[in-house]
Amino acid sequence: MLTAMLALIVVALNGALVTAQTDPAPAKLDLGIIVLPTMQEAESVMKQLNSGENFSVLAKEKSIDATSTDGGYLGNLDPSELRTELRDALRGRRAGELTNIVQLPSGFAILKILSTAPPATDLNPKRISSLVSTGAIRIGPSISGITEANAAYQEFSKKHGWHSYDPQGMCQVRTSSLAEAESTIKQALAGDSSREVQLSPSHQILAHSTLAQLYDFSGEMEDSIREWKAAYDLAETAEPASVPNLEESLGASYLHLSEMENGIYRNNTDLDIFPPLHPHASFEKTDDSKHAIDYFQKYLERQPNDLEVRWLLNLAYMTLGQYPSGVPVQYRIPVEDFQSKQNIGRFVDVAPQAGLNVLRGAGGVIVDDFDNDGLLDVMVSSVDMCDPIHFFHNNGDGTFTDRTKEAGLLNEVGGLNIVGADYNNDGCMDFLILRGGWEFPEPMSLLRNNCDGTFTDVTNASGLGSTLVQSQTAAWADIDNDGYLDLFVGNENGPAKLFHNKGDGTFEEIGHAAGVDQIAFTKGVAAADYDGDGYMDFYVANEGGVNFLYHNNGNLTFTEVGKEAGVQAPSYSFATWFFDYDNDGWPDLLVDNFLPSVDESVKTYVGGPRNAETMRLYRNRHDGTFEDVTDQVGLDKVYMPMGANFGDIDNDGFLDFYLGMGAPSYTSMFPHVLLRNDQGKSFVDITQSSGTGELHKGHGIAFADLTRHGREDIVAVIGGAVPGDRHTMRVFESPTNRNNWLNVRLIGVKTNREALGAQIHVTVQDGNSPQRSIYRTVGQTSSFGGNPVEQNIGLGPDAHNVTLDIWWPTSKTRQHFTGVPVNQFIQIREFATEYTRREFKPFDYPKPGSPAAAALAQ
Repeated sequence: MLTAMLALIVVALNGALVTAQTDPAPAKLDLGIIVLPTMQEAESVMKQLNSGENFSVLAKEKSIDATSTDGGYLGNLDPSELRTELRDALRGRRAGELTNIVQLPSGFAILKILSTAPPATDLNPKRISSLVSTGAIRIGPSISGITEANAAYQEFSKKHGWHSYDPQGMCQVRTSSLAEAESTIKQALAGDSSREVQLSPSHQILAHSTLAQLYDFSGEMEDSIREWKAAYDLAETAEPASVPNLEESLGASYLHLSEMENGIYRNNTDLDIFPPLHPHASFEKTDDSKHAIDYFQKYLERQPNDLEVRWLLNLAYMTLGQYPSGVPVQYRIPVEDFQSKQNIGRFVDVAPQAGLNVLRGAGGVIVDDFDNDGLLDVMVSSVDMCDPIHFFHNNGDGTFTDRTKEAGLLNEVGGLNIVGADYNNDGCMDFLILRGGWEFPEPMSLLRNNCDGTFTDVTNASGLGSTLVQSQTAAWADIDNDGYLDLFVGNENGPAKLFHNKGDGTFEEIGHAAGVDQIAFTKGVAAADYDGDGYMDFYVANEGGVNFLYHNNGNLTFTEVGKEAGVQAPSYSFATWFFDYDNDGWPDLLVDNFLPSVDESVKTYVGGPRNAETMRLYRNRHDGTFEDVTDQVGLDKVYMPMGANFGDIDNDGFLDFYLGMGAPSYTSMFPHVLLRNDQGKSFVDITQSSGTGELHKGHGIAFADLTRHGREDIVAVIGGAVPGDRHTMRVFESPTNRNNWLNVRLIGVKTNREALGAQIHVTVQDGNSPQRSIYRTVGQTSSFGGNPVEQNIGLGPDAHNVTLDIWWPTSKTRQHFTGVPVNQFIQIREFATEYTRREFKPFDYPKPGSPAAAALAQ
């Protein structure tokens, strides 16, 4: 076990302890690269190149790098962005010249400075991977312990059938494997001569670093810092090249400890909102923040242009109440770069007084009426294998009660995401728990709502229990219009699964027969009838590959048409959704790009050349294809969103969206972003003016009218991928506005009960303006966050002459209602000739410090 663990240490830390970069050279170059698996093959290709053979042709024929399909073209890059070996090899070279052979972890490379960039080719989904591997996209060291903890989990000796449907058993493996890994490394570091392995100084550095990571995973920051310091002291003499990253690791660990000691993760506060709402507010305990600053400045003395560490330094000064004026001018990131160009009012976090400030890790959220009392409840999950689902009942007075135990959900642990649906058409919202995302295959759980405030685990009875998936994304849709919801489950490094609902409470897996079982690293799935043929289609967002658009053929089979439709990018996709952002009656498509690069994200605000792809917004052309309108609507930005969803924050009838940022590393602190849809023409960043720039990890996000005021608040699960990074939830109450609204709840009869896929067309006149259209489709929500199935539709100011048209996908029928009053809740049953008014009295959240809020705090 000891030898295996040491091998695991080396693998886990490989790439984390890298050579620090020297000051960059300013010029950008068009670069080509050929990578060969052996030195002998590299020497052979070098000989061919020196004899005049074409670089591009040889790259296509011989190179094992992802750029081979593009003739070896790496991109127009600043040499400082490359790995040290490549940067050094380019020194002194001019256009048209080759470098010497350079050994990389992936093989033996030859670079060429190209005189001109080659013409653009088809999308190469592996280009970003190549940019990352060569260092052109800066991804700092991962400081969270997730890689080490997962490796320990995989190495741990398990009983036969450990991976079967047993979430509680998987929790026990997690706990035991962490303890064993820590014990094994401590034994190795003890240096007992009787041990089978004696550690060299280099391995001691790795062992201390790995032990530090395991402590990071659990949030034992003082122990972690002790081990990082031990590694740092050894590295100063034994391995100087690793010193800079150890300095960043120490700085990040001290900053995380400072936040924990000041209650930032357990108590919602404005001190982790960026830009700071109160610029001179500071932590009470500041010693650890000062230690963090010391280590960040040591790092920056060697690499002053590293944006990730500069950013972390600025955040550390913010904890002292000294941002921006106190930050050394050469490292300062201007607060002016984050100013909003529009202001719709300030959002206020009401989670504490509402009783929703539960401590969570990365997880999903569903906001819906689970007990059919007309009020929206909240269900949240957590990736932590030992952390149960939490179910919060809406009390109708601005507060929520945790009814997890009463609902029978205490044994449902783990789950990076949850997806709701009334799969059996009994009128009660059920939900699916997804597990294994970013980790390894695990069981799903299907929870049937018993319509009495309790849930029953029917995973095995439904036919889903025999399927293990590595997933955090799924979409419900009635693919054959039989009135029952089917289930598409994305998979990582495995085939997607499509479960056909048999209508008797069970499912049949038909992914292969349906033609949707392509193997990919899938991170997002969304459903919509994008071409208006009456059948639901699926969009699948993948990391490190092209995205898929599965066109429904109407016979339980699908055809992949992503390339023809023009929606294959970006290469590192995550959350995705269909929504009609411009209100033309056709579903458009947004796809988030996720690369955990603080460096690239900061450039979005401060400027500078970016190498990472932006998110994509595809406008539906109404002919089965899409137009990329990312640039023209102002979304040519690089962020690192994990959680994401959309809603109408100001009731103007246009859909806005909120991005929850982050990655597992404690260095990945970046403000969440709120983007307002400006009349369907552009999206405007209003994060600063709205006060929604939470710095810590964002996952499940939902937009919902929790207090029946007709305005949508933002419910956000905040927390990272490891137990040491858990954070309380946020509920951002939307500011008041004078716009009107209409809340519509559809009930299917022949169509599935919750009306997924039904389309709503509202026409309205605002004041003296011409009549306009607003479109919504039930069930269109993000692949990472669950909005209610009821539709809260903003109508704009002084709304009148409201008409309402409903199209039902299974019956193919339409309903038309005229003279609909505004600012009301209505319910419409399929085939009905009249709608029903739903009566609700709006209520407010308790004021901070009120008796109701105080009772919840206890």
